[in-house]
Amino acid sequence: MKQASMHVASLTLDDNNPRHAKQTASDAESIAALLEKGPEKLIRLARDIIQHGVNPTELVVVMADGDRNVVLEGNRRIAALKLLHNPKLAPTEKLQRQVAAIAKRGEVPRRVICVVAQSRLQAEHWIKIRHTGENGGIGVVRWSTSEASRFGGRSTPTEKARLFTDAVSDWFPEDLELQVNIQAVREGRITNLGRMIADPTVRNLLGVSFDGDVVLRNFPKEKLHPILTRIFADFAGSVSVDQIKTKRLREKYLEQVEEILPKLSDRLDEPEKYSKFSNGDGPSQGQSAEENNETENKKQRRKRPDFEKRLFQSVTLRHASLRTSEVLEEAKKISIDDMPNIAAIMVRAVIDIVAADVADQLGWRRNQDTLKGRIAAVLNQVDPGRTDPNLRDAWRLSQEEDGALVLKTLHSFVHSWQSHPLTVEVRKLSLAYSPLLVKADELLEKKSR
Repeated sequence: MKQASMHVASLTLDDNNPRHAKQTASDAESIAALLEKGPEKLIRLARDIIQHGVNPTELVVVMADGDRNVVLEGNRRIAALKLLHNPKLAPTEKLQRQVAAIAKRGEVPRRVICVVAQSRLQAEHWIKIRHTGENGGIGVVRWSTSEASRFGGRSTPTEKARLFTDAVSDWFPEDLELQVNIQAVREGRITNLGRMIADPTVRNLLGVSFDGDVVLRNFPKEKLHPILTRIFADFAGSVSVDQIKTKRLREKYLEQVEEILPKLSDRLDEPEKYSKFSNGDGPSQGQSAEENNETENKKQRRKRPDFEKRLFQSVTLRHASLRTSEVLEEAKKISIDDMPNIAAIMVRAVIDIVAADVADQLGWRRNQDTLKGRIAAVLNQVDPGRTDPNLRDAWRLSQEEDGALVLKTLHSFVHSWQSHPLTVEVRKLSLAYSPLLVKADELLEKKSR
């Protein structure tokens, strides 16, 4: 078999694809059959192709059949590409709009590298071992959990927990009791801590994120000291895996320590870094003072964590209307630092659109005349007792008058031409309202069941 670069338009999907219950008569029918088995999977594949391109480690296999190049292996990839080039191939208007929106986010590949087989028989062996398991070692042998963990390196919860304990130990070297508890967690409870640190809600409330081997801290050390002291004391002592193994249990734990969590208003304008591999305070060996100063200056240019660079970065709407989810996805492309005015306007717009969408889908009529009322309607449904720590800031900023970033700030972003939004304001509002958008989407999911 030989390789060749082929135009996507020149490829024909296999009408005898084993994925289909019956033979198809056209590419449109083949695409409809693939979508029928799970549209969300093909949509995710299309989105991944836009973001990363076509997987170069798995080539498409084709066979010449008259004037057609029939795809024997890789039908899902080629179907996704054909949809991206021509969304009208999707069988419903909703899917057509969804694919069209994805296609606008990047460049759609027009050519793919293919392996050309002379016949189905020649390709049969390779296709079979690709799709039918390990086959005694001939096929794809899946990684074990430990092998996947080693590949992930610092991305695994346990490794992040180890890095986190190193950082906390470095932040509070004089707190001997905390140091003892850190050591106890390292030696016997590190996987339990990993469960907590792997939860984005926990990280967001603690203001902690990871950039490779670097821990980014978004609150002053003294503001984190009470909650970190409590967490390590609990995990070194009475808290077991059964008490934090699910998201709801972790939320329950956070509710119990809500009073000592750091406040949103205390967030740093720029995160502070910790790395166990950083050098000491003096110049490195073989480095001049001038070179060392340049190195230190580079270190001080702190890299902002991904979830703070753009609006509502941690939010995905799966049950809101298509237009609402598209508005959010487009807003998430806005760089807060590069476009603070647009970002400020879109913070208010996204919050308002989501709240209005929920009200419309659920038939709410009361308290819909003002933005404050629309937000309150959602909050009262998702957190009637005001007990959810993740929604604490959304309550305070939208329903109370004791903070600097109240609703009038959101209104001024849109209606006051004398208003000059600060990036720190926009960032704090995005972080404060993100949990509300997630809970609103979950509310739609519950009501649809």
